[in-house]
Amino acid sequence: MLGLIDELVKDKSQRVAVLGCGSPFRGDDAAGTLIASRLAGLSGRAKAFVGDVAPENLTGEIKAFQPDLVLVFDAIDLGIRPGELRMFSGSEVTGVSFSTHMLPLRIIIEYLEQETEASVVLLAIQIESLEFMADISAAVNDTVDALVDKLGALLG
Repeated sequence: MLGLIDELVKDKSQRVAVLGCGSPFRGDDAAGTLIASRLAGLSGRAKAFVGDVAPENLTGEIKAFQPDLVLVFDAIDLGIRPGELRMFSGSEVTGVSFSTHMLPLRIIIEYLEQETEASVVLLAIQIESLEFMADISAAVNDTVDALVDKLGALLG
């Protein structure tokens, strides 16, 4: 699935925003925020945004960055193996219960698509646990590390 990242960011002229969502206090739900935090040093054609549980608060900053592509990372229960990665287009993100954020991700994604005219993609990481104040699981942490390495190499 990491090869998908290569395909998404293959155009070296595109501006890429990385938006990490999730709660740093709920185990694997921290995955998205960890990815964005670890990529905070990106500059030039890429910029990372740590959205935590209210990613809608960063939509103005993302719009001002004028991305061509927005990669939204979040940990979600998809019923697959912990740490597995799945990609969803904005139209595939359905239902108000798809995530645990202040606003449903579908609304945020639709807003970003309309306001930035960028392609917006949700990259969902399968959770193992959302236990309060728990550490991130090994499987999800391995996926986070691999994504940070891959994106850092491609965008850094």
